[in-house]
Order: sequence, then C-alpha cells, then structure tokens
Amino acid sequence: MNADGELSNSVFRLRIGPERFSLHDAATGFAWADAPCHCRASVAQDGGTFTHERLESPSIQQRADSIIVRGSLARLDIEQVLTLPGDKPFLEERITLRNATNAPIALTEFEVGFQRQITDSIANLLPELAGDQLAAVPFRIRPTDPPGHTNDFSFGDLITKPGAEPRFTADQRYGQMPSRHRFSEGWLWTHGDRALGVFKFNQENLEWSIFSTIVRDDGLWLRFGGACLLSGHPAALVSIAPGRTVHLGVMRYQNLRAGYAPGAYAFRAMLDEQGCGFPRDFNPPVHWNELYDNPEWWMTSPQGLVGRDATRVQTYTRAAIEEEAIKAEEYGCEALYLDPGWDTAFGTFLWDEPRLGPLAKFVEEMKTRHGLGVSLHCPLATWVSYPTCCAGSDGVASWPRAAWRKDEDGQVIENSICLGSRQYLDEAARRLLDLCASGIVYLMFDGNWYNGRCWNTDHGHPVPYRMEDHIRANVDLAQRVHAKFPRVLIEMHDMIGGGSRIRWTPVYYQYGLTGSYDSNWGFELMWNPFEDLRSGRGRALYYYNIGCNVPVYLHIDLRDDNEHCCVFWWFASTCRHLGIGGTHANPSVVEAQKHAMRRYRKLERFFKRGEFRGLNEEIHLHVLPDENAFVVNIFNLSDQPRIIEGHIALEELGIAPDRWYTRSERWGWFERDRFCVRCGLPPWGAQLVEVRALNP
Repeated sequence: MNADGELSNSVFRLRIGPERFSLHDAATGFAWADAPCHCRASVAQDGGTFTHERLESPSIQQRADSIIVRGSLARLDIEQVLTLPGDKPFLEERITLRNATNAPIALTEFEVGFQRQITDSIANLLPELAGDQLAAVPFRIRPTDPPGHTNDFSFGDLITKPGAEPRFTADQRYGQMPSRHRFSEGWLWTHGDRALGVFKFNQENLEWSIFSTIVRDDGLWLRFGGACLLSGHPAALVSIAPGRTVHLGVMRYQNLRAGYAPGAYAFRAMLDEQGCGFPRDFNPPVHWNELYDNPEWWMTSPQGLVGRDATRVQTYTRAAIEEEAIKAEEYGCEALYLDPGWDTAFGTFLWDEPRLGPLAKFVEEMKTRHGLGVSLHCPLATWVSYPTCCAGSDGVASWPRAAWRKDEDGQVIENSICLGSRQYLDEAARRLLDLCASGIVYLMFDGNWYNGRCWNTDHGHPVPYRMEDHIRANVDLAQRVHAKFPRVLIEMHDMIGGGSRIRWTPVYYQYGLTGSYDSNWGFELMWNPFEDLRSGRGRALYYYNIGCNVPVYLHIDLRDDNEHCCVFWWFASTCRHLGIGGTHANPSVVEAQKHAMRRYRKLERFFKRGEFRGLNEEIHLHVLPDENAFVVNIFNLSDQPRIIEGHIALEELGIAPDRWYTRSERWGWFERDRFCVRCGLPPWGAQLVEVRALNP
C-alpha cells in the first residue's frame, strides 16, 4: 500500500495507510478506531477451508473527498470507498467484491472493518472506555426480549457476555445462538457526550451492522463497520460466480451528541433519504377487524381437530359479518377487515360467493350501507402449506401441483408450496388482481415466512432457493398487484419470520422500491395488547417509531383495554395504520373507546402523517410543522399513580417560535425555548393534548 490517505471535516479525521485505518473525533481527538483494517475471508475448497487475513497487492488512491482502497482477498478483487463530505457529519463506506477468476468462490467467513482495542492482555477494560455504551437501533427493545431487557450493552458486557446470531428452521422456529457477533440495523456507540452511529443500508443484499469481538494475545478487540457474513447472509457471498460483482451496501458512521433519541433520529433520517419512509399523503383506512368477536378463531376441540374450513358455514356467515360492519360504523372505522374465513378454504384467495354473495356486490353494499371499504387477510404459500392448516383443507389443493417444493434429491415435498415458484406467483397474482378489481382496498400478506430451500428447477428461481430469493418473491407479488392497482395498500409480514413477534428482516429491506409493499407488521402484538405493554414487548413500537418511518400496521383487541383507553391510545400513537376490534365486556369502557375513536379520527392526520418525536417512552409527540401544530400522547406505564413529565427543545419540533399557540389541556406549555409536559396520571392512564398555532 502506498502513502497514507487523509481526510477531515468538522467532526471526523480519517487516515488510511499501510498500518492504520483510523477514525478520530475531530473535536476531542478520541479514537473510534486506530489500527490496521481487519480483513478475514475463509473459502471452502476441496481438502478443507482456507482462511485469508491479509489484503494482497493493496493500493490506495485519494480523490476529492474520498479514499479508495483496492486489493485482493481470497482471490476476490475488493474495492473499499470511504467518503467524508466536507459539509456532512458522517463518513460513508462502500465495499464491492468481484470474482475475476474462472471458478466460483464460496465464502464461509467474511469480515472487513475498523478495529479498536478495548481491553489489556488479561481482559481489563481500558480506562478510557469505562463509561462507553453500545445500543441497538432501532430496536433498543425487541418484541421478543424478556421483561426488563434492553439492547444496551456496557463495554464490560462485551467482555463478559456473548453476542448472538439468528438461526431459522422451516417450521417457523427462530432463535439466537451465542456468538462473538452482535447484529442490528444500526448501532449507537456512546463515549462521554458524543456518540458514533454505525448504520447499515443495503436494498440488494441482506446485511446488518455488526460489532464483533476478536481475542488476540494483547487483549480483546472490536471489529465494526465494513461488512460481515452472518449466519450465511448475505447469501450473495456464499457462492460468487465467475465475473459476478457483489455490492455490500452503504455503511454510515455519523457523529452525534450523546443520547439514544438523537441516534435513532439520525438512522431514521438516513432511511428517509433512501425513500424508506411513509408517503406525504399516507392515509390508510382505520380498520375494524371482525376476528375478535367472531367465534371462528376462538373455537377449541377436545380431540385437537385441525383445519377449520368446515366450520365457516356456521361461524363466518354473511349475517355475522353484517353485524361486524355495524360495529365498525359505530366506532367510526373506515374499512371492514376480514380475517381468515372469507375464502373458499384457507389461503385460496378465492372469495366464497355461495356463502357471502358476489364480492363486487358485497364491496358496494359495505360502502353504501356503512361507509366502509373492504380489506382482506391473505395467507401466503408457506402458511397454506403448514401441517395444521393443510390437513383436511382444500387450500393446498387449489394451487398448481407444479408449484410444490422439491428436496435436494429432486423428490417432491408433498403439500408444500414454494412461494418463489413462477407457478404459484402467476396464479396468486391472478387471484389477487381479481379481488382488487372488485374493489378491495387493502391486502395483508401473512404466513409468508421462509420454509426452507427448494431444488425444483422448473420454478424459475435460483437453485437452491434461498432466504433472499424468498424475500424477493414476496416483493415480486406485491409489485405485480401494484402494477395494476397502485392505490391498494399491501402490508407485508416479516418475510423471514412471518406472523410472529420476531423481526429478522431489516425494517427497511425492499421497502421503497417501485411497487413494493406499503407497511410492516406490528410484531403480532394483537392478541394481548395490555399484557404486551406490561411486559415491555409493546414498547418496541416506541423505539421503532423514533428510528424508522416505514409505516407499521396492527389491529388490536379492544376487549383487553381499560377505562383510560391506554391500550387504544398506545397503539394509535405507535401504529400509523391502525386496526381495532372486539367488544369490551364493560359498557362504560365501550363508550370511552368510541369517544377516543371520535377524537382519533378528528386528529388522525397527526398519527398517520405526523413526525414522531419521543420525549421518553411515556410521552409521544406527533408534529405537523406545516400546520405549526402537534399532538401529545402521555402515558403512565406502571401500576402506581405517577406524575409524568419531560421537555423537548423547540428547534426539534420544527414549528414557528414567533406565534401564539392554543392547547386543549393544561398538561403542556411553552417555557422559553422548549415545550414542557407535566401530568398526573392513574395507573395505566393516558392523556392527550392538542397544541396548535392561532391563525395569523
């Protein structure tokens, strides 16, 4: 490698040389990294695995605000471009690999990144790092975390506790194995009053931002940034064909003030820049879900019977759905959401006309009688193939047998549909388009998890069919629908985890592409929403919103709410697309919920399109700067009466400082350059404040 390359701006000093890949804070001089670049690649070959830990034939070139490093690693040409704009508070890194050989290269390990020593040779944390923290963005709390757990780690934790990497099975079982890696869409490394955001974005290949520990003779080291192969992802690295080029996304290193919220907002802003945020005219219909009051999904069997297709004639009738439409109208909803039961058998996408009447007529009558659109739950191929659904059901049989999966030996896997097969996608698109042509306004893509590899060479997908192929197939189906019906909203469950609390697909992945899906699923927090709040699982939505503007859809069971409508307001505040259902046993709670819905509908533009700001977990703001107005949700998420308080700088709100503002309640007020909140609330109470500028 030739002479060092050096770049600097107001926040960073970057130096790249033969023995140094250093990144320093320009103001304090603190070294986020100050060591050679870590390079490691292992290749599976006949006779074993060969590991390469040095860049061959390295060269360095500096152009304007970029440093370009080139070389060879494991016979792959590698190019690493680090760009430090003079007017931005961040550094961006892009890594490209190319197989210039005439044979495929199969990687079993791949790591490139900055390094930082964090302990001495006997595992004592270096004194300058004693107060440092690492926090996951946007999931400081994951919906699968045990109560009380947060994904904040001291540097002492990095020494004594293992990291984790995901594992998946074909029958929707997911877990984490202990690992030296920690993965997230982004990380926030806090040191003193400054923080380093390390954020990954890649729409082409499945990647995360990964912090890894490395044990060496002189102590424990961190490797971060760059790129890292994790549990076989991105799959493009597992087998790189001759002449193939793999782009490993963008890694952004951003200089920030300390505090979780500034880091989350910075990650959210990066996603917005990439088109991964809600549209400015986002206006999804508020749903009433008939499921919660419909016995169809609440029945049990002493003999453990599976497959409910035969019960629909008694439980899922036109008269029962008409009753739910009346409730939807009474609550002020905009669309009736039909969960499983509307089709001829589970997952066929075929409207059951003998039982429910012609679809177009049904849609028209819902509109004229009740002012409601019609939305549909759509179980995709994987769920239809699941044993508890396909046993005794005509769902699987309604799809082409040519769409069934094959194992590695070429044997057909009975009753297992491959979502990525052209036979399934063509027929699914045809059926979904027929539904949309009859006036359907929304489709939920559920049951879409990855159910394993497929070796069927007639399906038109890569063989074997991998997880990222499966994700692309899900998105392809959405794009086929949107090509003809762009205004039909499509919610996409996690394309790896399906309808579970687990979220393994990066929150932004494949969103924002032309014709792609419109919203993410709210982590299955629909069955026991009050318990989800108590346990902390529901708080994952708060952190999601401060870190991501891709809309979340969720419907909740109002039967699980209290007299303060705490559940209703929490999920109204954290889900840009809201669904409700279920009749509470207490009539006074029902009336309180209907009153809350009237207020929500009056203010819905704030919740659907406002900028979400969090003072803390219990105070949420929804801001419309163009209106110089915002709404404040205040919660007491505890079993004791408490005073909830907080404040936010006026400049963060983005509203005019030289105006008079009205407020609907006394709980919020302006104090010099900030807005303050102070409110006494009962256990699990909720309060709402509207603040808006007077007309000039």
